Amino acid sequence: MSTRRELLMRVAGVTGAAGMYTAARALGLMEGEEAWAGPPALTPGSGKGAKVVILGAGMAGLSAAYELGKAGYSCTVLEARGRTGGRNYTMRGGDVLEMTDGTRQVCSFDKGHYFNAGPARLPSHHQATLGYCREFGVPMEVLVNHSESALIQADDMNGGKPIQMRQASFDTRGHVAELLAKAVRGGGLDAELTKDDRDRLISTLASWGALATGRDAVVSANARDLPAAAGSVKGPLYYNGSVASGYATYPGAGDEVASARKPLPLDTLMHPTVLLGSRFHEFIDMQATMQQPVGGMDAIPRALEAKLGPTVVRKNCEVTRIARHGAGVAVSYRDKATGKTKRVEAEYCLVTIPLKVLSAIPSDFSPDRKAAIDKATYNSAIKIAFQSPRFWEAKDQIYGGLSFTARDTLITWYPSHELHAREGVLVAGYSFGELADRFAALPLAERIAYARGSVERLHPGHSASLKAPITVSWKSVPYSLGIECPLAEQDPASYALLGEADGPFYFAGEHLSHVGAWQQGAIVSGHRAAVMLDARHRQGAPVADVRSQ
Repeated sequence: MSTRRELLMRVAGVTGAAGMYTAARALGLMEGEEAWAGPPALTPGSGKGAKVVILGAGMAGLSAAYELGKAGYSCTVLEARGRTGGRNYTMRGGDVLEMTDGTRQVCSFDKGHYFNAGPARLPSHHQATLGYCREFGVPMEVLVNHSESALIQADDMNGGKPIQMRQASFDTRGHVAELLAKAVRGGGLDAELTKDDRDRLISTLASWGALATGRDAVVSANARDLPAAAGSVKGPLYYNGSVASGYATYPGAGDEVASARKPLPLDTLMHPTVLLGSRFHEFIDMQATMQQPVGGMDAIPRALEAKLGPTVVRKNCEVTRIARHGAGVAVSYRDKATGKTKRVEAEYCLVTIPLKVLSAIPSDFSPDRKAAIDKATYNSAIKIAFQSPRFWEAKDQIYGGLSFTARDTLITWYPSHELHAREGVLVAGYSFGELADRFAALPLAERIAYARGSVERLHPGHSASLKAPITVSWKSVPYSLGIECPLAEQDPASYALLGEADGPFYFAGEHLSHVGAWQQGAIVSGHRAAVMLDARHRQGAPVADVRSQ
């Protein structure tokens, strides 16, 4: 049975160092996410109209502006894009995507279809994000993040033919149970277990792994099959297959009796793509039940923007200089609608611009902050989506969930909403790290053809039905230039430094949290900065109370 570190090595073999980093956090081998009890209960009126300019209308900037505004601060949010949300980006038909690599795409989905190019799922423990959804009445629905009918495919495994997730999961369980039962019976755990404990463990393994007492017998492995009484399982135990791993023949009426598939060999199941795909939903941030806003993830920033109002959030305002001005700040920006340069003065400035973007903007930050900002690096991620008839539902009984290939597209992601509709949006590739870099390096037409090839391997004969392709490489998205900056792991000293005020300047964003590329990280960082700023303005202790949502 693989240890967590052995699993990481296998993940690294598929996704590279960045993927291993992501998995390490999910497996608890690196620092986890910060505790969160609720949004800060800043004292109403404590701001007394003090002016705060917030740079960036992503989730950190919007949430900080909302909480500070409730406390009586006068906030102005400058956003370079024509939309709010930052990396929370939902694309629909007619949307134009211009990248820093010079490519230009127009989304051509039919009305009603959408593509969450950035975050697309919300874990149940991300209550900072879900709390705002409750507070603002954002309609939510269940997101199916795992389907046992989904597929795993690698050209060098099983003759290139895909295998179902359930077969990967339950055949692995059966083989491991058989090996462990042999080890227990052979005295391998005599030093750790009493005889009664050994008997109980063998009985449990027989049930858990669907083990039979003969070389040809197959047990049902239904939920009603409880472990046999301790000591009642006699003789050698074998894993000969289980209907839990899939039917060879389906049960029906008359003489239509169910039969189980022949088990896959253990060496097939040890393929790194199989191990990653079959375990992905067990990572803490990927566990059921997950949610998504109805109609697109951008419903969350749009709800925050509506609460703040147009006098607070100014879009199409590209920051060109960040300077100290007396005891406060002066921020210059270019109004992209008019081309004119304008200026905002304030007592405080909260900077949520991604560090790689911020590095290119002239500023009066302290030299040590500038150095920390300049050396920060961002991880890559890429997604590609198509509108398509829902062949995965009709042919393969896949309703939501993820399939995996040993290709640079890595994940194929099926829609969870509007099941049995005529068409849907299929994410034909979602990868990160080295996979994303290689995939993004392909010319656009080759990238689309490559993604079709991944779908063809999973669903032979159906790649031709894919239409209206759109692909987003986050390292080339203006004003983002990457999907996440794991600053706490890259450079703990810089993480600590940027987590404190630099005169009138405060910093926030997912890069100043331990949550990583999730909206939760941006929000809790925005809350922390708001609390620090408020305590300084009041010249008192930071507010520790939280408000209900």
